[in-house]
Amino acid sequence: ATTTDIDIDAIERRLKKSKREKPKSVEIYNQIANFWRIKGDTQASIECYRRALAVSPNNAEILLNLARVLFNLSYLDDALFLTRRSLEVQPHDQIAWQQHFQLGEILKAYGHFQEAALHLRHVLDLRPNFQPALELLKEMESSPDSSVHVYTLLIIVFLVLSVLGWILSTLDATLAEEQENSNQRNKSNGRMKHRKGH
Repeated sequence: ATTTDIDIDAIERRLKKSKREKPKSVEIYNQIANFWRIKGDTQASIECYRRALAVSPNNAEILLNLARVLFNLSYLDDALFLTRRSLEVQPHDQIAWQQHFQLGEILKAYGHFQEAALHLRHVLDLRPNFQPALELLKEMESSPDSSVHVYTLLIIVFLVLSVLGWILSTLDATLAEEQENSNQRNKSNGRMKHRKGH
């Protein structure tokens, strides 16, 4: 067995002992959930976070941790809801840079680049030169916001078609009017010729 395996086994034994001593401890549930997350057992970690939230539903750290697991599984809606909730219940004496960073990540995954950038810049206000936030901002600046471009193109196409439609309908009306006038002129000319013939 490698050193890492021994360390993990030792941590597992310590956590089991702690759980026996404090079966309802939110902190222990959180630690066990983090342990399962590191071991790669996502379902077990989600179950532990849920048990912890059953005891303490407004625990900002657990809400954020569960949101992180769900974000990694691409459950963006749930991850976004839980991260926002974590931000709401975060104690005022604690800096919420982790919540803002996670919101930046989730919103970037949605393609909401402007909103994501706001959160990531806020992270940099709280933790200047935080490299992951700088990298995400750089990524978003280098890749154009495709959703914005698509909407802009659709609006332009719609406006162009509307203007073309209006021009064509105006032309049709003008042509029809000219045709009518031309017909009336021809009729009156014909009548005049007819009279002259008499």
